[in-house]
Parts: sequence; C-alpha cells; structure tokens
Amino acid sequence: MAVSLAESLHIGVADIAMRKVRSLVTVLGIVLGVMCIMVVLAIVAGMNESTLNWMQERGGLSKVEIGYNWQYDFRKGGDPSFTLAELRKLQSLIPEARAFNPTISSWRSKTRYRDKYYNAGCFGVFPDMQIVENWYPDRGRFINELDVRENNNVVVLGSAVAEHFFGKRSPLGHSIMINDQMMQIIGVMSFKYWKSENQMWGENALDYLNHRMYIPLSTMLNKISPGTKIDQVEIIAENPDAAVALKKKLEPIVLQLKDGKRVFRVSSAQEQMDQMKQSSMIFGAIFVMIAAISLLVGGIVIMNIMLASIKERTREIGVRLAIGARRRDIFVQFMVQTVLITALGGVFGIGLGYAILDVVGGYLEMPMVARFDMIFVALAVSVGIGLIFGIAPAVKASNLDPVIALREE
Repeated sequence: MAVSLAESLHIGVADIAMRKVRSLVTVLGIVLGVMCIMVVLAIVAGMNESTLNWMQERGGLSKVEIGYNWQYDFRKGGDPSFTLAELRKLQSLIPEARAFNPTISSWRSKTRYRDKYYNAGCFGVFPDMQIVENWYPDRGRFINELDVRENNNVVVLGSAVAEHFFGKRSPLGHSIMINDQMMQIIGVMSFKYWKSENQMWGENALDYLNHRMYIPLSTMLNKISPGTKIDQVEIIAENPDAAVALKKKLEPIVLQLKDGKRVFRVSSAQEQMDQMKQSSMIFGAIFVMIAAISLLVGGIVIMNIMLASIKERTREIGVRLAIGARRRDIFVQFMVQTVLITALGGVFGIGLGYAILDVVGGYLEMPMVARFDMIFVALAVSVGIGLIFGIAPAVKASNLDPVIALREE
C-alpha cells in the first residue's frame, strides 16, 4: 500500500501537534539560526542602500575624483596641486565629461554683513559644481563662466548662512565682506537634507553644506586666499560605466601632467561602491557562517530526535511495512516530517527576524532593509537543513525489518 505525499504531510503535522514541547525544542536552533541570517542580510542590504543613497546625494555613481594620493612617498618629489592652466588643459582632454569641477577652500575667511559675523567655509569652484553635487540654487543663480574668467566678486550662500545674515529677507543684490573683499550675493542654494540614522551626524547628515559659501575659483585664488593649492577635482561622466572608462583615461593624463609623479589618485564612485559591496559581502559571509553554526547544532539535534522517534515508532513502521507500504514511502514520510519541522523553524525564524529588525537598527543606528529574496534564502536554508539531516533517520526507518519491527513493544 503506497503512502501519498499528502498523507505523509498529514502524519507529520499530527506527530508535531502530538509532541508540542519536543517539537518546539527541536526547532529552536533553526529559529535562532534563521533569525540571525535575516538580521545579517538586512544589515548588509541596509549598508549598501545607505551608501548608494549617500553617493546619489553627492553626485551619484557617475562621479570620478582626483585627489591627494596618501600612499605616495613625497620624498621622491612632486607637487600635489594643479595650476589653473593645468586644469583647463585637463578639462580640454576629456570632452566626454558631463561636468568638471575643481574645488579649493578657505576655512579662515572672515565673513561679515554690517555688524554680524559668521564662521562659514568659503569654497572656490567652477560653474559645474551644481551638476557635480546635484545641488542647485533655490533663489538667484549660480556662478557662471564669465564670473570665473573675470574674477568677479560674487558669492552664492548656503541656506544657513543666508538665514543667519538676513533671516527671512531676500539676500539677493546685497553685499557681504569676505577677507576685506566686497562680494555681491547672486544666489542662495536650496536647503540640503539627508536623514541620518547615525546620531553622531545629527538628524541631517548634509547640514554642513548649508553652512558654506561659493565663489568663483579664480576669485578665491587671486583675491580671497592667494596661494591656496588646488588639490581636488570632481568630474561627472555620462553614466557609471562611462565613469570607469573615464577613470582609466584620466590616470595617464594626470600622471603626465605631474611629470610621472603619482601625487594624485584617480577614483570612481562606481568602483568605490563595488568595493564597498564586496566588503559588506565578506562581512555578511562571516556572520552567516556564525549563524550556520547554530543551524548545524539545530540540524544535529533534529537528527538525534528523529532517530529517537524511530525507536518510539518502530512497531508503527513495522505495521505499515507489513500491510504493503514500500520502503521508499517510509523514507519519504520521515523526510517530509523532518523538512516540515525545519520549515516551521524557518518560518518562525523569519517572523522573529522581522520583528527585531527595528530594535537592532535602532541599537546599531543604521538602516535595516528587508527584501523578499531574504525570505527565500532563509526558508531555503531551513529546508536544506531538513533535507541534509533528515536523510540518516529516514534511511534507518526505511531499512527496518518488518518482522523485527512488529516484535517491538
């Protein structure tokens, strides 16, 4: 007499319901292991999404940066700065770039409007800064090419600077003093905001940008802070793939401009994101391995309990074999019961994992991202444990001699 899969499921559910406490203890290791896997996957996904959102707020994955090479031995010589002429030459050699912006800063500039002072960072930039940062004026306009060519005394204020000096009034057309230079206000940047999960950064992780001022790079070099070095350039390619190609093109150009001295490092946001994902995968793999230990222990416990269950049900197995059940039916019956137990453990683990995500995220001060594929992975792992550790008990049960089994009391 063959035993159908539906009947095997019914028998398995009935046995679990009959032995509630034992079943609960049996699946505990699976529940904890699956819960850990859910939490780790949510942490990794949260880290990746948070990093991607941060990069999108700062120009996206199409950005390429030229900056100071901290790994270079400067005892070999070399000047880690660009002249304005070098920048123009560099810009002309990469016509495929969508935006090009060098940046210099002066944190000691004295900023005054009438009798009010403000300690705001002053940044010399090109017009493309608004494209590079994906950030545009809320009022007025930004710096243009004419301002850079003519060394114009114009300034664009961050929203916090504008509010400090003018409150709710429009600052456009007014002038402020920066290092004894009278600068006309031509624009105010929009309020920059990005919600931070980390309390160390405050509620707004980008609030520091609202406390800055922007002037033409040439004006900064010639009037506000003469002698300041240009050591940072940000470039936007057409897309992330083009950014990787642009980075490879820029490396020999920059090297040639600096006489073969690797004083600058060229990096792309896309490659940085790929490295970050690789690091997070390694981090996730380590913790998943730790969770796997709990699953391994749970699997061994399940196997031992199922072996004990065979001892208790030896006579029942003998009766089934005697009335026509095939050995493979007995094998399937015990495999189904084991997989059912681990699958239930997986379901409880998934539910518990989801329930504590907010708690863990609040404790770690980082976003937790739960996706459908995590449920699939966690459930597949729990079912896989049942398949692996259910084989030995199922084989033992199916190989019982019905004559000997029927003698069992």
